[in-house]
Amino acid sequence: MKTIIKTIISSILLVNSSFAFHDVEVANEEIAVLGGVWTQIFTYEEYCFDNQYYDTVIDRLMISPRFERYSDELGHLNERQELAWERGATGAAAVISAGETDCDVMASVIWEWFGEN
Repeated sequence: MKTIIKTIISSILLVNSSFAFHDVEVANEEIAVLGGVWTQIFTYEEYCFDNQYYDTVIDRLMISPRFERYSDELGHLNERQELAWERGATGAAAVISAGETDCDVMASVIWEWFGEN
């Protein structure tokens, strides 16, 4: 009987830890994307102030619950999340500096993340 209970407990722990690992991976991917979005926000603010969507996008950031929630979490990133964040930011910076995006595309990406929520 004790062996069955140990087996059940071991199985539960293994299943729960595998779900937790998956959740961490998803969170890190989201953090990486978010690092890229933040880079686009900074670039958009600095270089796209004359874009037709600028006022709408920037005004929405200030009242976006999602933007506020993610901003509050930035101080609590663990080491792996910080690395994911930096990689996302580096990737976005490379795309921007290569001229592979423009102000309208950046406005669209920012709006998708923070405008509708």
